[in-house]
Amino acid sequence: MSTKLKHKNGTALVEFAIVVTLLFVLVFGIIEFGLMLKDYLSLSQAAREGARSAALGSPTSIVETRIRSSTTMLNPSRLTITLQSRTGDSGEWSALENTSDSKYNNAASGDQVRVSLKYTHNLVTGKMFSWIAGGGTSFNLNTDMVMRRE
Repeated sequence: MSTKLKHKNGTALVEFAIVVTLLFVLVFGIIEFGLMLKDYLSLSQAAREGARSAALGSPTSIVETRIRSSTTMLNPSRLTITLQSRTGDSGEWSALENTSDSKYNNAASGDQVRVSLKYTHNLVTGKMFSWIAGGGTSFNLNTDMVMRRE
C-alpha cells in the first residue's frame, strides 16, 4: 500500500510541474502582448499627433518635436520618423520639407501628408517568445497616419 502512495505523489508532482510551466508561459505571454500593445497604442497616438500638426502646415522640426513629446513612454533612440506628402489621392510620396522661410511645410492645401513611425520593441521575455520576432529579441512596430493638408 505504501508503494501506491509514493507513485501517486510522484504523479501529482509531474502534473504540477506541467501545469506550472504552462501557467508561466501563459502569464509571460500576456505580459509581453500587453507591453507590445501599449507601445503600439502610444506609437499610433504619436502618428496621429504628428499628422495633425503636419496637416496644419507646421514645419518638419515642429512635427517631429510634437511626435517625440507624444511618445514619452517609448525609448526615443528606437523611434524612426518619416514625413511625406503627395498631391491628390494618387501619385508618389515625396519627402515633406520646410518652405524657404521655414514657417510652414511644403505641402500645398489639399495635399496629403503622411507620418510613418517605426519603433523597435525589445521583447521583455527575451528568447521565450523569440519566434514572434523571427528568432530575435526585438520586434518592429509600424504605423502610418495620413491626413489632408488644410
